[in-house]
Amino acid sequence: MTSIPVLAVVRIRQQTGRGFSLWFPLFLLWLLLLPLVLVLSPVILIACLVMQLNPVRLLSASWQICAGLTNTHIEVERPDASVLIRVF
Repeated sequence: MTSIPVLAVVRIRQQTGRGFSLWFPLFLLWLLLLPLVLVLSPVILIACLVMQLNPVRLLSASWQICAGLTNTHIEVERPDASVLIRVF
């Protein structure tokens, strides 16, 4: 079973060689979103029934999308700066 990402690192480097890194603990984001999802779950269930969607498949697809973010590596370079985003 795959797991959702728990950490993101953003590194920004300028042409002068100066730069900095930011670490984002994504597990805190998931903990903050959990109450919102629980409160909105009846609304989501009703929307699934109205649109004739299987709520279990919707939950499974949502989990797979979140889990698919693990090991994402995004790098953008310009002549004057570069940005690196890694999700663990």
